[in-house]
Amino acid sequence: MIVRLPASLLSLFADAPDAPVERAALCIAADLDPALDAGAVLNQLDDWSEPLAEGAARDRAPEALAALVGTHLYDHLGFAGDEATYYHPDNSLLHRVLGRRRGIPITLAVVMMALCRRAGIEAEGIGFPGHFLVRLGGAEGVYVDPFFGGRVMRPSDLDALSRQVTGDAGRMRPEHLAPVGSRAMAVRMLFNLKGAYERAGDASRALLVCDRLVELTGHMEFVRARGLHALTLGAHAAAADDLTRYLAHPGARR
Repeated sequence: MIVRLPASLLSLFADAPDAPVERAALCIAADLDPALDAGAVLNQLDDWSEPLAEGAARDRAPEALAALVGTHLYDHLGFAGDEATYYHPDNSLLHRVLGRRRGIPITLAVVMMALCRRAGIEAEGIGFPGHFLVRLGGAEGVYVDPFFGGRVMRPSDLDALSRQVTGDAGRMRPEHLAPVGSRAMAVRMLFNLKGAYERAGDASRALLVCDRLVELTGHMEFVRARGLHALTLGAHAAAADDLTRYLAHPGARR
């Protein structure tokens, strides 16, 4: 099928505030890879979801759904967390994640949520600090880790993860387990891409990602970063505009 993506993430969320997260992920990827075939990606997700739909029709208990999703996504389809090249930009681009069957927590969560939605399984993104999770089965459901094989996270596991990512004194708080929408997930994916391109020294793509972060959030930290990348690229007028705007903001760090 031919799929025409919106001109930008901003357009996507203006037209559909609750747009499926895979659509947001495709908008991000298409920005950086114009040759992306969005229709092929969506067809692939449709095909991969069919066995899940059959299994979910037989058992709706959250633990059983977690086992079903984990077996299908990780054992049958071969997805896994990319521990070897965690910070590579490909781990934040949905079509690359599908092709390599490797990703980071949030992009593997996008894949899991996309398949579950098609199969009629309730799956919500959980913006846990430093390590994105998915909740399966609604408010009384279970939390799973998309990076480590879809393992079910017990309260003790969640507490340990909180200490690991926020420091020994970090304690899990209720807001850490609150579901987040597609827009918040898009911002987090873009933030990861920003870091990946900056680590790779790719100022042009980092600038483009910062541009999208500014559009979605308006945060001055991204205006500043965009200005610095523009300066690196020799776009002095654009750099001056952004850095002047940043310095004029009351909260700017000087």
